[in-house]
Amino acid sequence: MRPSPPYGKTALKIIGITCVAVLLLINLFTQVFMVVRYYGNGMEPTLTDRQMLILRKTEKVSQGDIIAFYYNNKVLVRRVICEGGSTVSVSDSGAVTVNDRLLEESYVEKPSIGQTSVQFPFHVPIGQYFVMGDNRTIAMDSRLAEIGTVPQDRIIGKVLGVA
Repeated sequence: MRPSPPYGKTALKIIGITCVAVLLLINLFTQVFMVVRYYGNGMEPTLTDRQMLILRKTEKVSQGDIIAFYYNNKVLVRRVICEGGSTVSVSDSGAVTVNDRLLEESYVEKPSIGQTSVQFPFHVPIGQYFVMGDNRTIAMDSRLAEIGTVPQDRIIGKVLGVA
């Protein structure tokens, strides 16, 4: 019969494995994923105030993705309407067209032109994104010249889900 290993060695192995797992998780959540708290109501009904969001850090975002980005040392969360090279327009009734094609936006409860200070049709510069909140009446987004389009280097990540 083989003697069992001393409890001290087993405990050290468990501690070592736990430390490695914690370090891997920390690395994963600082290099690949991120958790942020969303504040505001510009993305209602999709997101609500104070929800925790799980982001995936990525350079690839597409039309319809919800992204988090930096604006004036704050994190804003908005939906990508179109990318650079596209022309976007918002009618007085709130209908959004990209390159003369009407967007199907089931996530918008009440279409609205909302707050806007840019001239439509608006050509989005290459390497940037035109973003809008789902709550079109009150959301502050790319329709305002002071926020404008979002360059790639200001994007934190794409929202994967709610924590």
